[in-house]
Amino acid sequence: MFASFAVGATSAIVYTNYARLPQWLRLSSSEQAAARNNDSKDANDDLAHPQAIVAKLKEMMSLVSKISDETSDKISDWQKMAAIYSLIHLHKELALVDPDYRDKCYEQKQNSLDLDELKELKNGLEYAHWAYETSYDVICSNCRAAGLDLLRHDAATEPGRVGHFIAMDHKHKLAIVGLKGTSSLADILTDSIAVPKQHIFQIDNRAVTGSNIYCHEGIFTAAIWMADSLQEFIENMLLPLKYKLLICGHSLGAGTSCLLGMELRSRIAAFRKNYTDLRVYAYATPPVVSLEASKACSPFITSVVNNSDVVPRASLGNFIVLNKLVRKVSEKLASKGHHLNTWSSLKFYYEEEVAKVDRDLLMTPKEIEMFYQETHLELEKQTNHLYIPGRCIVMWDKGINDDNQIDGFVTNCSMKMLRTVELCNTMISDHMVPVYFENLARLIGLLEQNKLI
Repeated sequence: MFASFAVGATSAIVYTNYARLPQWLRLSSSEQAAARNNDSKDANDDLAHPQAIVAKLKEMMSLVSKISDETSDKISDWQKMAAIYSLIHLHKELALVDPDYRDKCYEQKQNSLDLDELKELKNGLEYAHWAYETSYDVICSNCRAAGLDLLRHDAATEPGRVGHFIAMDHKHKLAIVGLKGTSSLADILTDSIAVPKQHIFQIDNRAVTGSNIYCHEGIFTAAIWMADSLQEFIENMLLPLKYKLLICGHSLGAGTSCLLGMELRSRIAAFRKNYTDLRVYAYATPPVVSLEASKACSPFITSVVNNSDVVPRASLGNFIVLNKLVRKVSEKLASKGHHLNTWSSLKFYYEEEVAKVDRDLLMTPKEIEMFYQETHLELEKQTNHLYIPGRCIVMWDKGINDDNQIDGFVTNCSMKMLRTVELCNTMISDHMVPVYFENLARLIGLLEQNKLI
């Protein structure tokens, strides 16, 4: 009954707002058939029609459902909810038992940060931020103020395409491509079509040459569209003039930037001669490539992750990890006599157990560490799981016990804390561009201060 009501309500909303729907949703069936039969095809043809989008979303949901069934072991929804409550509660108790527990999870064998690189990354974030702007005049004004010439601005609103701008820095002989993150229904659909698909990349002449690499289907479609539109411009203008290329993006724009950089490097041999003529700065990057490719592209792709930002952790692999952890916690609850199969039992458990914070841990730090080691090792054996591309600069807040100081380091996609979803109240806010700006500035300030000491 609820499903029928939801379908009816959705139909009424669509009908009354039809004129305001984007063009790609308003094509009639005859227009869609004509478009499909048109000889002139572009890279986003697979996402150009509502029927194709629905089919791909169904494929994605079927995959998620299959993973959930395989990893949750038929745990009831009440038990899952109780386990998630318990996980959040567990992290509070771990902080009580050991105030430095989270810091220890982040602190590992790591490479130190470079001050000049952080300043470059802060500038790159500015370009990624501009890409969200829908007004040509505003972006043009931003470019003039920064000494850049704006060549193109495209506020794309279709699945499989991303908004972007292209600007020229003649002083430094640099072309800048800024790619927009998620800000529309079309962008959400591009994000959501995340079934791993194979593609051949030639990242360099020694690593993964000709290998089949898995990548995020929706974001890869957007990257191919961008590569098709940029290739002639690069080959006929940038390379003869000896201009370098910098690609920047946040969120969806970050994932597209990474796959675009990999595709251009694969297509254009001149970019494979060094790691400086084509660079990618990506912020809040979603997992978009398989493990081998992620590590191979680290010399020219830098991904920045802020604190507990959920988007860089939003992969099917991490969904599997979370599901298995929920099952583990559910088993622990059952062993303690908590059989939670009704609303009243869940309510009682929440009021009696979750509402209080004490030192009675459901899982010890050692048990948690062993769980992640075993689960991550198992996932690495499967080649179709997706990771954050390139070198990863991770920034994290050290918490109230350290006066909320910022810290950071250079790592790669296999770092433990990037391969688990942090269930906390900042997992959404940490994704926002202003917070990335703030923490990059704090990190730069910290390094500058340390330099003076």
